[in-house]
Amino acid sequence: MRPVKQGGCVVAEDTVFSVLYDKFMFWAIIVGVFTFAWLYLAVLRYREGVEPDTTHIDHIEVGAFPVDRHNTRVEVFFYVLPTLIVVWLIMMALASNTAVWSIPDDEDAHNMTIIGKQWFWEYHYEDALTWEDDPASTGIDVDWNGDTVLVTATGTSAANFTVSIDGADLDPVSIDSTTGIGQDQDAALTFNPRLFATVEVTDADGALLHTWMHIPGMDPNGNMFSFSSALGEDMIIPCDEDIVFTMHSRPSDDSNPNYIGVQHSFWLPEWGVKEDLVPGIEGGTVMTVMADDPGTFPIRCAEYCGAQHSVMYGQVKVVAAEGTTCAVDTGVKKTPGNAPPAGGAY
Repeated sequence: MRPVKQGGCVVAEDTVFSVLYDKFMFWAIIVGVFTFAWLYLAVLRYREGVEPDTTHIDHIEVGAFPVDRHNTRVEVFFYVLPTLIVVWLIMMALASNTAVWSIPDDEDAHNMTIIGKQWFWEYHYEDALTWEDDPASTGIDVDWNGDTVLVTATGTSAANFTVSIDGADLDPVSIDSTTGIGQDQDAALTFNPRLFATVEVTDADGALLHTWMHIPGMDPNGNMFSFSSALGEDMIIPCDEDIVFTMHSRPSDDSNPNYIGVQHSFWLPEWGVKEDLVPGIEGGTVMTVMADDPGTFPIRCAEYCGAQHSVMYGQVKVVAAEGTTCAVDTGVKKTPGNAPPAGGAY
């Protein structure tokens, strides 16, 4: 998807259904131009008051079907061409549906569980994700290896970095203004893939310049790390991977065993896809997406779910997993010059 700025978020212009819309519009215009051109030609040529052509015995008269003279090739053309166009449009539509709603047979797919409640979203991570802002955009690179965190920020205004492990912030570490390098080595920094961890690089005024983050996946007990839109947290997914959402509607209060929640609809409006979350379905519903550019996109509920339906929104942030980039275009060819700034947010 190629993002552009609009209304504080990023709008994807080459999603599957946006491209499908453009293709349908193209063929509709072609058919419309041909149809109305033929219509107006026939109206002008055979309108009432125009003297019929008397040079032919089987001339065309207004209100009479020309059974005495016809053109087989033209008649076949009028049947075959529209049929081919309709078949082509059906094939494009079915291919688009398959691309979005089919479950990829890929062990490398990034799996997530989306829970809809009244009135917020919960984003649960079955698979771990480690990412950081694009070093090419920020000029900053974070390397966490074992018990050592190394920050390289040459030529930037970076002054400090702070490591947070499982929600606990460690003491800030200074970055040398001459070399642009900051390093912290301590047994307490030993990287644990089961714990949520962040490294935030800031300037002297405390402004955030660069973020490195590790999101743990499902632990051996089946518990998943999660973010919640109720806390203002974004859903974060990697680019250039199949993302499989398994979605459930659950009650916010489990005190009533007879209440199973209400129906929601997880809608990514700028991507042109949505899927219902149906209460009572044990296996949930499934939707797949794949993003090929970083950016921040809105999430909405497209099914009326109660008095505060209008506040049931959130954001999804597309990032590059550590060691990768979002340079590969998995969809329509990108237009140069529209890449979002570091972190994908405007």
